[in-house]
Amino acid sequence: MRVTWATDEGSPERGNEDFVASAPGAVVVLDGCGLPLGTDLGCVHGTAWYARSLGMRLLSRLVDGLGGARPSSPPVGPPEGTYRPDQRPLVGRLAGAIADVAASHRSTCDLRRPTTPAATVLALRVRGELVDYLVLADSTLLLDGPDGLREITGGRDYAAADPAVARHAITGTVPLAGLRHAYLLTDGATRLADRFGLADWHGLAGTIREQGPAALIARTREAERSDPSGARWPRGKPHDDATIAHCAF
Repeated sequence: MRVTWATDEGSPERGNEDFVASAPGAVVVLDGCGLPLGTDLGCVHGTAWYARSLGMRLLSRLVDGLGGARPSSPPVGPPEGTYRPDQRPLVGRLAGAIADVAASHRSTCDLRRPTTPAATVLALRVRGELVDYLVLADSTLLLDGPDGLREITGGRDYAAADPAVARHAITGTVPLAGLRHAYLLTDGATRLADRFGLADWHGLAGTIREQGPAALIARTREAERSDPSGARWPRGKPHDDATIAHCAF
């Protein structure tokens, strides 16, 4: 699997609260939930820190035990618990990562606050002749396989301080054979299709595949600049953080 990615902040005032990282056989993309500036998060670290911390811990858990290596001991070893790995291969890994981050800042932050830092999660892992994927909240995964392009967008549940939210993730496993491309996009990178109506999912995938992830972000920024007040396309933010990872198999 070859991974290329691009990310761009939506606002210099708040910085980029997205996160993307990859390792041999795995990739993660997270979109930190950007609440209005000045919101009391009950956390001294902030949303970008949360997305980064959760992303790194999840990536570590995704690759743990791959390639025939013996899985490490806790805390890196994933506490699969009641989750059946053969049915929900990544749910336990995400739950463990959420628990790790919560433990790391519970002594300094109020994790009970509804505004505690949170993020969407996309994850993909090659496991032998299989590919596992996970989608939590409103980021999008596009899988290009034998049956064409499949779009998977999550729901309203975000990763925050409660590991149980991992049960709400959309997960699946597909054969590696026949899978040509996978595209992981935060909602700031899907605006041309799902908000502006200037492209469809095939158009987004084609731009990424032929010109690279940065080209799609540039097209999105061009459209946003043409409507700075949101008169044509009403939206909460004139520009949103945008992140894309492209996996070629």
